[in-house]
Amino acid sequence: MKKIDDPRIAATRSAALDAALGILQDEGVPAVTHSAVNKATGISRSTLYRHWPETKRLLIDTFKHASGPSKLKPAADGPLRADLNWHLTHLVTALNETPWAKIAPQIIASATMDEEAQILLNELMGERIAFVENTFIAAQARNEIVSGAPIRQLVEMMISVPYFRKLILGATLDKGWMESHIEMICSLAENPVPE
Repeated sequence: MKKIDDPRIAATRSAALDAALGILQDEGVPAVTHSAVNKATGISRSTLYRHWPETKRLLIDTFKHASGPSKLKPAADGPLRADLNWHLTHLVTALNETPWAKIAPQIIASATMDEEAQILLNELMGERIAFVENTFIAAQARNEIVSGAPIRQLVEMMISVPYFRKLILGATLDKGWMESHIEMICSLAENPVPE
């Protein structure tokens, strides 16, 4: 039988992670410390150290808290353009309207120097990659795209271009851009460039 967590402990952890997330957004990775969370919440430092003996663990759990569990069932029942619009709408909403746009670059930067952060980043992106890949595989099974379409590259383009556009270029991700991005991906899926 699964042990049920004490609701007070869960509430304390949640309050600490909410505070750490606020600190992360406002001040960046170096500012996420036990002392800063203690100051923001009043939770004793000894309690914080009991939950997160290392600052790195607190930071990793803050990243996980920011991304939250996925509760959405991804679209993959066609047509391809509608399914890709579903995926892209959720990604663009996250980048435009949630703390994710401020936090993602910090996770990426941490992942370049910390193996545990790299593992977390792979976990966070792995689910999205699998969802989009399954969408292309389903479209291929419905004969909407050619059998030789470079699915992995299409998935990478579908996901990475919005991140690059928003986080590197600082460009907008509006409806017009989304439509042209989906059209380009579908065109490549239906008529892949010969190798």
